[in-house]
Amino acid sequence: MTPLTELRANHIRGLLREARARRGDSEFVIEGRHLLAAALEKAPKLILYIAVTEDWLDRHGALLDTAIAMEIPAYVLSPKLAWRISDTQQPQGCFAVVRMPRHLPPGGDTIVALDGLQDPGNVGTIIRTAAWFGVESLLLGEGTADPYAPKVVRSTQGAFFDVNIEAGSDLIKRLPELRDAGWPILAATLEATAKPIYDIAFPTRKLLLFGTEARGIRPELLALADEQIIIPRYGAGESLNVAVSTAVVLAELRRRTP
Repeated sequence: MTPLTELRANHIRGLLREARARRGDSEFVIEGRHLLAAALEKAPKLILYIAVTEDWLDRHGALLDTAIAMEIPAYVLSPKLAWRISDTQQPQGCFAVVRMPRHLPPGGDTIVALDGLQDPGNVGTIIRTAAWFGVESLLLGEGTADPYAPKVVRSTQGAFFDVNIEAGSDLIKRLPELRDAGWPILAATLEATAKPIYDIAFPTRKLLLFGTEARGIRPELLALADEQIIIPRYGAGESLNVAVSTAVVLAELRRRTP
């Protein structure tokens, strides 16, 4: 295999560390066998090239053979260089540079919109949860964690390639557009006047809006909602983690409208 050049090594490192580099090149990086396998299965044409250590190649050579059979360029790098490139304490020895998927119009029967969720783990878990429950489209509002950042990508566990993500969305503009196009907005809140999710009638098409635990949904967005919904509390606690809340709402939705 051809050694990875210093130029490509710096390219990978920059994409892992800088959102500006990812946006400028419309590319991002995935690390590890699991995410590479998901990309090869679901979006092989988006993979630009792969770089692996010899140790990783010894353990997962069949996966790289699959990539090479698809005519995806592959390079070898040293463990020291892998450690320098990676943003983790223990690099997995496998990197793939991937083009960002082309944004598509919202589809399916449910859109999930996130307002200002900055925690990468929560955003990644919500993407993974949305894919599990068959949600095809997500809107990530301004101030929400970059979905192409490495911590978010890792948290999706490969589900990243199963959903259509609109990042950096201006929700003040987009929500009225979608509502006018036939997507009623259901906002998850803690307001006493909100309707329990077990009692509401979910529209055939709907947009589910979630905010942060600390701040909730911005008032100007909340004013756009057709309905406020709440997960009833049966015990103690001030609020639920937003990723957990998303899972509970989607589970109830699918229980009644599979």
